[in-house]
This record gives sequence, C-alpha cells and structure tokens, in this order.
Amino acid sequence: MNSSPDRSPAQRRAARADGFTLIELLVVIAIISLLISILMPSLSRARDQAKSVHCLARLKDIGTALATYENIYGGGLPPARWYPSEETLDPSAANKTRSRGQSPVDLEEKRIAYGWAEILFKYVYQEEVRVTQDYPVQRNIEGRRWESYFLCKSVGHGDVNGGHYRAYLPAWSGNRPLLSPRGQYLIDKPLDPEVSGRRDGVRPKLPLMGDANINSERGDGLGDDDCSYIDAGEANVAGSDGRYNGNRFADRHYGGANYLFQDLHGAWKPKLREELARDFDLNGVVDIEIEP
Repeated sequence: MNSSPDRSPAQRRAARADGFTLIELLVVIAIISLLISILMPSLSRARDQAKSVHCLARLKDIGTALATYENIYGGGLPPARWYPSEETLDPSAANKTRSRGQSPVDLEEKRIAYGWAEILFKYVYQEEVRVTQDYPVQRNIEGRRWESYFLCKSVGHGDVNGGHYRAYLPAWSGNRPLLSPRGQYLIDKPLDPEVSGRRDGVRPKLPLMGDANINSERGDGLGDDDCSYIDAGEANVAGSDGRYNGNRFADRHYGGANYLFQDLHGAWKPKLREELARDFDLNGVVDIEIEP
C-alpha cells in the first residue's frame, strides 16, 4: 500500500528508517552463518563426548550386572555362548518335535545360540529374553529395548550386526590358554566360549569386554559369526566388507575404545586394541607379528 499523500517528507523518511535494507539483512545472515560454522564443530564434539560418556556408563552398568551374576553363581562369569532348551523358547514346538519322533541329533541341530548378554539382561531389568534367533541381543535391531541396552549410542541401529559390546574371550573363558615355550599365546588351540571363567583368574590389565566394530561378522568362512565375543587372533580377520575390521574392538571414541576391565571399572584406552592384536593376553610376549 502506498504512503498517504498527506504525510510530510520527514514522516515518510522516519517510516522508512523503521525497516531493514536488503544489504543489512544480508549482513545479518552472513554473521549468523559465520557463528554457526564456528560453533558447529564444538557442538559436534560435545555430542560425541556425551555419547562416549553414556557408553562408558553403560559398560559400568553391565559390570554391576556381572557382579550380581557372580554373587548368585559362586564367582563365575556367564558363558559367552550357551543354548537354552527348546522348552524355554517355545514349548509347543518342542512337543511337536517329539511327536514326529526326531532323534536327539535333530534336536541338537535346532538349538538356538544365545550369548552372555541375554543372561545379564535378566539381572539388569529382571526380564527374560526369549527369541528364536541366534544371538538376538547382538543383532542391532531397532525397537527392542534389550538390544539397545547392549548397543553403543555412537553407532545407532543398523540393518545387521554391529556396534554392540563384546566379551573378550581370552579374559572371559574358563579354560586356561596354553603357552608356547617362548610364552606365546597358541591361537591354534581355540578357547571354548561355552566354558564359564572366573574373574579372579583374569590378568588385571585385560578387558572383559569393549566396543565392537560396526562390521562385526567374522568373514572367515567358518560359519560361526557369533556376534557375542571376540576370540584370540581375530583382530586381523577381514570383516564383511573384505577389510580387516571384522570381529574386533573398534576405536570409535576419539581414536580409542571404551572397555570394562577385570576389576569392573570402565575406562577409555587409545592403544589397547593394537596391543591385544599382537599380544592377546598382555603378558609382554608378541603373539603375532602381523600388524592389525
């Protein structure tokens, strides 16, 4: 609408002074954009730091659950891999299997592999985990809170495995590893994930568990993509994308990873993954010469 013709030139100049010119608006927008560009890295670092702190707090919670389990079961750690009976999964399915007269071998082939996380969840939330899928807690599926509990917030949900916490089998398993005369860890004698260990037999510097790589399949063609634990020597096994980033710990927090250690304290370590890749039991003797 045009200005009233009866307004004086002074009044019209005063009215124009109340608004912004195009140049002034562009200058303001440029200043705001500059401030945002300066603040965004700081905000991003703060967000990443918050996720790292949350991850570390979650590992300490898992340590509390481990202590609860130990008090109940005489100091033992839960098995890294175990098989609930069919009755605990689907009683009707077990009855149908028996009615068809299948042999014990057939029943054995139908077993579902569970991990340590399903056991611990019972002592965190007082809730049973019963799903007919191998290592269901470790599958990184959105919408089920017991999976989110074992998933690092820095990763988020995905389509397959990845980003969860994994037990470190040399510290977790009950059978003691054999050492060569030079003190090297014998990786050709694999540990049994179904044998429970005791925390008092773990070296103080060894982690019980830590951040797993987002490409968590072993990719070794052995058909045992367990997604629950990290075995000795697997730091140099290729993952699902063909790179050497498969079943291993992941340095995703500022170039390091969060770990839960033998005394159940959580800590961030920047070089531990590389150390474990060469000296699996941290006894000071190099077990493998290949760089991770």
